[in-house]
Amino acid sequence: MYCLRERGLSNRPSFIIRILALVLILDSGACGFASAASTSGLVLTRIAQVETGDAYDVQVDTANQIAYVTCGYSGIKIFDVSDPHNPAEVTNVPSSSGGYAHQIAMRENLMFLGDGQGGLKIVDFANWSNPVVRCQYTGDYAWDVEVVGDTAFVANGFRGNGDRLTIVDATDPTTPALLGNHSTVGDATDIEVVENLAFVTTSHGGFTVFDVSNHSNPVQLGQYARQSTSKTELGDLEIVGDLAFLTYWGWSFKILNISEISSIGVVAEFNESSSAFSVHIEIDRSLAFLCDHELGLLVLDISIPTQPTEIGRYFDGGKPCRVQVVDNLVYMTDQDNGFVILEIGENNTLVTGLEPLLLVVGVAATLALGWWMRKSRASSHTVRQID
Repeated sequence: MYCLRERGLSNRPSFIIRILALVLILDSGACGFASAASTSGLVLTRIAQVETGDAYDVQVDTANQIAYVTCGYSGIKIFDVSDPHNPAEVTNVPSSSGGYAHQIAMRENLMFLGDGQGGLKIVDFANWSNPVVRCQYTGDYAWDVEVVGDTAFVANGFRGNGDRLTIVDATDPTTPALLGNHSTVGDATDIEVVENLAFVTTSHGGFTVFDVSNHSNPVQLGQYARQSTSKTELGDLEIVGDLAFLTYWGWSFKILNISEISSIGVVAEFNESSSAFSVHIEIDRSLAFLCDHELGLLVLDISIPTQPTEIGRYFDGGKPCRVQVVDNLVYMTDQDNGFVILEIGENNTLVTGLEPLLLVVGVAATLALGWWMRKSRASSHTVRQID
């Protein structure tokens, strides 16, 4: 008596099926692991660094490949950044007596500088290798400046001295004239002007919104206050449409809805940031570049404003202050490390070292499949008996 097992053709389909199963299992396993283990985001790589002292703000003239960097008590330094890997200092504007170079705004060849105790400083960069100071509009301590046409809006105040929004006519930059002002609750540290609205951050009251359609008589419309405190919490603000992006030094980063000035509400808060200093918004890419003195430079995806998500970070132990982003380059000031240029790269990396595990799993699954197929075939196979 013989048990005849049909060999040859009957085994070939089984062998082919097992090979196909192995391929499919390995392929699907690899895809599964890639989805779970890969990281999709941005990589920030330092390509240049120049020690400048207490670097604070930066503005880049892309047409002339020039970067203007404010450096606190060291004044303003101007760099040729035509080769971003090797920025070269061209010239500088020394600080005035008691001055501290904070934030800047450019109007054509004129720089408007919040110069600390030096007030509003106007510098002519028609010849950027030989800048000329046109005016030192002394007065209250100046942090930030926004320029709209011939009008300069200045955020003033330091330790209870002259806390206010100041509006100046700069038609003649050599002799600016006061147009109007309005007191603020706490030091006015940052200002954003959108159409006829001025958003001014203050040390004890979040930020205040003013109607500045009448420059000689600004009117307070509303206010967002994080909390009532005597602690100085100087802030930074960016406005995009109906959203306000707010940082407070020593606290977190918030996104607020300002569609109704009388009832400003929090949309989201990025609590991982513990010492947010400033924020720069890239509208086209829906990214927020958040300078945090404890965590470094964080890149957040804000395409869904209610869910800001970190997708990149650069930290070298310094204290980043402010950035400007041009294409794939980040120009950053750092209180400890000076003027830094970073390059943005993509990161889509499959975690290595999984191939052996995938192979073992695939082989085991294939063997199990082969055993199941043999068992099923044996139970249903007709045994032919030959006497």
